[in-house]
Amino acid sequence: MYETITTNIMVKDVKETIKFYEEKLGFKKILSVPEEGEILNFAILNKDNISIMLQEQNNLIEEYPTLKTDKIVPTFTLFITVDDVVKNYNNIKDKVKIAKELHKTFYGKDEFAIFDNNGNILTISC
Repeated sequence: MYETITTNIMVKDVKETIKFYEEKLGFKKILSVPEEGEILNFAILNKDNISIMLQEQNNLIEEYPTLKTDKIVPTFTLFITVDDVVKNYNNIKDKVKIAKELHKTFYGKDEFAIFDNNGNILTISC
């Protein structure tokens, strides 16, 4: 039986990505490898019921050589559900680059999308 799924995002700079998710979205670092230092290879961030893993590009490619690429090009979006999308939008709209403004979807949900510091798209919906 499956229990959870957690995204592991390939990033150029784990420290900079932690900073984005903490400062802009309110996530907290739960763990990093190494724990401190100039260059981090891996981190786990958490907010409420959401966990995200970040892994430095070369470190992840060493683990999975088929992921080798010169440039990280986002190939996925993250879909995050919240209890109040308008409040979330108003809290972060001036802190991040908006990918899609707050709107009503064809399936009746209110949502908006942002870019993280690596160009990944995070859709926030309720």
